[in-house]
Amino acid sequence: MNLENNLFTDTEEKRIKALQSYNILDSLTEQDYDDITLMASIICDVPIALVSFVDKDRQWFKSNLGLETKSTPRSDSFCSHAIEAINEPFIITDSRTDERFKDNPLVVGDPNIVFYAGIPIVTEDGLGLGTVCIIDNKPRELTQKQLVALKMLSNQAMNLLQLRKVNNDLNIAQLALEIQNKKLEVYNKDLEVLIDKNLSDRVKEIAAQNITLATMNKELEAFNYISSHDLQEPLRKIQFFSSIIIDKELHSLSDKGQNYLLRIGKSADRMSMLIKDLLAYSRTTTTEKTFEKILLSKLIQDIKYDLQEEIVEKNAIITLENDLEIKTITFQFRQLLHNILSNSLKFSSTSAAPRIIFQCVLDNGNTFRKPFLDRSKSYYYLKITDNGIGFDNQYKDKIFELFQRLGSQELQMGTGIGLAIVKKIVENHNGFIEAESHENIGTTLHIYIPEVA
Repeated sequence: MNLENNLFTDTEEKRIKALQSYNILDSLTEQDYDDITLMASIICDVPIALVSFVDKDRQWFKSNLGLETKSTPRSDSFCSHAIEAINEPFIITDSRTDERFKDNPLVVGDPNIVFYAGIPIVTEDGLGLGTVCIIDNKPRELTQKQLVALKMLSNQAMNLLQLRKVNNDLNIAQLALEIQNKKLEVYNKDLEVLIDKNLSDRVKEIAAQNITLATMNKELEAFNYISSHDLQEPLRKIQFFSSIIIDKELHSLSDKGQNYLLRIGKSADRMSMLIKDLLAYSRTTTTEKTFEKILLSKLIQDIKYDLQEEIVEKNAIITLENDLEIKTITFQFRQLLHNILSNSLKFSSTSAAPRIIFQCVLDNGNTFRKPFLDRSKSYYYLKITDNGIGFDNQYKDKIFELFQRLGSQELQMGTGIGLAIVKKIVENHNGFIEAESHENIGTTLHIYIPEVA
């Protein structure tokens, strides 16, 4: 018995929860439900027809044709019995002779129920929520067609409930969407304000950077002018007067004086070379990048002409193994080749004539198997090899830094800027440079320049 009561309680809890999920109780009258009661009354020719829902302690009428009240206590309800027989119509032919109802207040008092027929309104889960019921004040019987019609009206009531639930869910979802949209609008406005502020701050920052850059460019131009004119001019005078003294007065000086004078001349020459190299380095940063096509052989021929005296003096052999038309910033690339060739001549071996070999190919980045190259691009690969004094290979990266000179003190004839200029020019072409060397064997430079359309 306890088990049956527990099962009943569980089922009843599910039924009440299902009824509440439709949000139908105490709702306003609706024409669709009133049409159902009107049809039931006409089909069965009765004065009272109801669409009734059984709550926990009451039965409530969504539509009540022929009845004034909106609800009655569940303890007096005929419909409470009807929802338990969910698969069958619940019919009381004459309540006055039925032991269950003869003393019911709704039988002995208003509305004086004698005949009752209720068709349960049942969910898909088999839970009876209420009934479509008809009432009369006299005994009667229903035909099979009338029962079928009442069943159809009960199903229609359930369909209306289901539609109501779907609409309620849609309304809730729409309300949630509207709330979310309002939140999103507020967020977007806040985001727009934030973007506008950040953009404004960034514009101001860029403007300030442009002003700073313009100032730096002016200072660099001033430096270039000072370097090319104000610094070079005193040096030219030192060199000029030193050369006059050497030509005309050297014999009248002591050996120590002659040594000092010669050292002054060499220092002035070195200072002049340093200024020229610094100017060349600054130009690689500030000049406009205009790419042009030119034969590599043409560039090397021009450089050989510039360095003719050194080449002849050292019996240097300069070879281009394969010519190629390359697209570069021409005057910068000429400077690059000039510095490399000049370096090879300066640091040549005393035991063998300088031999400098240029090799150049154009190929896909994947061919060279270098992790820093883009495999989807093509590169000019320039390999320059000499047989000079070389250097310890552990310094292969350091040689491209400004003012770095390697080797014996007596062989340090450069300014330490030449290869820094070379690297800067390679970077201006979005390229890469590597070096490898061994002391007293020679040096090889590997240059990769991306092909420009």
